[in-house]
Amino acid sequence: MRRLTALLAVIALVAAVFAVQAFAASKTVKWHVGGRSTVQIHKGGSIKWVWTDGQPHNVKGPGFSSKVISHKGATYTHVFKKRGTFKIICQIHSNMKTTVKVG
Repeated sequence: MRRLTALLAVIALVAAVFAVQAFAASKTVKWHVGGRSTVQIHKGGSIKWVWTDGQPHNVKGPGFSSKVISHKGATYTHVFKKRGTFKIICQIHSNMKTTVKVG
């Protein structure tokens, strides 16, 4: 009975570790004119912005900024190392925004 309990405890621990890693993993935001979204991740997680139109865009947040890129399918990824709420914008299109909530 003790072996079964120990085995179940190990299985539960492994499942919990994979669940936390999945939640902290990269999330994707479709980046296009007029795009607005709110994304929640854990500290250490990342967001990948994907250009879904052919317009020039960049990604600007507190302490980071991408280059201006103008081809469909381009990406920019940022890892969030601190907890908090971060407002991300495209400096070219003021109506493109992402709010990232890092817990």
